[in-house]
Amino acid sequence: MASSPVNAADLTQEQLVKFLIEKIKWNVEIAPFWPTRGVVGGKLRYARTNQLSSADINAMATILADGANIVDQTPAVDENVTYTLGELSSRYKLDYNAQDRWRYQSIDNALSLLACLRCLLMSFRKLDLDNTSAEGDYDSLYDMCDAGQIVDMAGVAPTLAKLQETWHLVVAGTRPNLIMCNRRASRAIIKAFNDKNMHPTEIEMMFPDPITGKKSPRRVPAINGTPILINDLIATADGTDLTRIYMMVMGEDCEQGIHGVIGLVPKDLEGKLFIRRESAEPSAATTSLMNVTYTYPTATAMGCASALAILEDVLV
Repeated sequence: MASSPVNAADLTQEQLVKFLIEKIKWNVEIAPFWPTRGVVGGKLRYARTNQLSSADINAMATILADGANIVDQTPAVDENVTYTLGELSSRYKLDYNAQDRWRYQSIDNALSLLACLRCLLMSFRKLDLDNTSAEGDYDSLYDMCDAGQIVDMAGVAPTLAKLQETWHLVVAGTRPNLIMCNRRASRAIIKAFNDKNMHPTEIEMMFPDPITGKKSPRRVPAINGTPILINDLIATADGTDLTRIYMMVMGEDCEQGIHGVIGLVPKDLEGKLFIRRESAEPSAATTSLMNVTYTYPTATAMGCASALAILEDVLV
């Protein structure tokens, strides 16, 4: 009989929460807002022309008089920028014996969710991680940023002047709608305002709320109304305490001529993202072990070069 807590515990059945939970989670506030676009064929190409009439803005278009000749301004494609899908992967081992005996506590389910999470986290790390030119690697935001869109903080803490300079470089059809940095950089931005007896503006954004089970508004710091969202997978260099702050137009609206920063996935993986594969563990004898691999084909792309600006070598 369950005459004591000990006896009661002996009569109960343990149940495994279906998630394998990180002890301390990475703070990646940006994740729910990251836009993706499905592409056919594994590549997305943008045809770009140089800045229109940059040498003489008065000659941007002909002021036409009666009977006058119109200047030939046949556009040239000055560069083709192609973004190619790379691939991220995570693998774990599964034992048939363990899965069969404890089938109602789905070990595979818990491990598969963590494998997918690893791939997702790596995709947000890749936003800052330089391309090694290895097969399957793809460009980071830093790789694709135009040199004229990078502001050097020269190893000192961020200043309001440099933050504003970087913010005003982003003009790709609209104002910047996202500032992305790690939490140390976010604190450094707030300190830059506080040191001037000011505080960054704040705006409301919708985040998941476990109390309501829905999304609820939460105020986040902002610069000129542009929210600062945390991506703690952006590195702070060991020994130097230097990092990067990214300001961008995130997303695209081709009808409005806005070509910002987006994520790429194969067209048939929109809304799914991951591919699962299973294979028996190689062995000279029969084995009950199985390798389960999740792969995530993805890349980052940007249409207009002025959709992104970076404040680099920021001391935090």
